Amino acid sequence: MELRIKDLESELSKIKTSQEDFNKTELEKYKQLYLEELKVRRSLSNKLNKTNERLAEVSTKLLVEKQQSRSLFTTLTTRPVMEPPCVGNLNNSLDHNRKLIPRENLVISSSNPRTSNNSLENYLSKDNRKPIEEEPSNPTL
Repeated sequence: MELRIKDLESELSKIKTSQEDFNKTELEKYKQLYLEELKVRRSLSNKLNKTNERLAEVSTKLLVEKQQSRSLFTTLTTRPVMEPPCVGNLNNSLDHNRKLIPRENLVISSSNPRTSNNSLENYLSKDNRKPIEEEPSNPTL
């Protein structure tokens, strides 16, 4: 009976030792995995920080470009409207070379104001051209 007890104690000791070795091995394995995970987390965190910095830079650039675009658009829409060159004799080479004339600089003085229809009729009659007649409003097919 004592022998049996000693045998069982010896076997228990071996099992404890074996279990401790297994636990140490498992602990080392988990430590190694934890350290690898920690390295990966730090690396990913650094990448995320760099990406966030780059995103902030690009967002700032985009915001500046939008503001400049709005400013340019506002500047363009607040400029005076340009009119096409005056209609005149097509044989006159000076009229062909004219640039657009701003409204505020165009001054026409006339002692005899005329309506635009009269001016067009006078222009066409001086140029020996006839006005184009309008087509019927309901053409038949």
